[in-house]
Amino acid sequence: MEIELKIKNGHLMVYEVNCEYRRYLEQFDNKISQKDSRKFYGILIRKDKYEYCIPFTSKVKHRNSKLTINIKNKNKIIAQLLLNNMIPIKEKQVKLVDIEKEKYSDYLKSEIIYLSNKKVINEIVNKTSYIFRVLSNDKSIDYKFFKKLCCDFKKLEDVYLKYNKE
Repeated sequence: MEIELKIKNGHLMVYEVNCEYRRYLEQFDNKISQKDSRKFYGILIRKDKYEYCIPFTSKVKHRNSKLTINIKNKNKIIAQLLLNNMIPIKEKQVKLVDIEKEKYSDYLKSEIIYLSNKKVINEIVNKTSYIFRVLSNDKSIDYKFFKKLCCDFKKLEDVYLKYNKE
């Protein structure tokens, strides 16, 4: 299984997930963010033939380090990537965020600068690879824990395929 971050023209990009698609997925997995009033921003990765959107959260709290990437600015955690809540996606269900036009553009720029660090990119790739490996092996030490906290990626991939045929 190969995992790679979606980087265009040498830059990590921020995407916003279409609300209608998110509501569709919510029917099949209650771990997907259900706050319509809040934007669903994330970065894209590719796992084999699937692209996934890993969502940001600005609600920083203590979360399991195997399932989260802490985003820092001057050694202070300002946001997190929730690897356990990533969802399969096609580019037509996301739109590229024009950071310059966003209300919190400085904040988003800080996040992207941090995430663009080679060491952090490797951390994202390694952690997402590990999550997918664990969830495909019910004998893994982390399997039950991850199963409880992660979206059901297999199920979401199946319903994602059905959505994209409609």
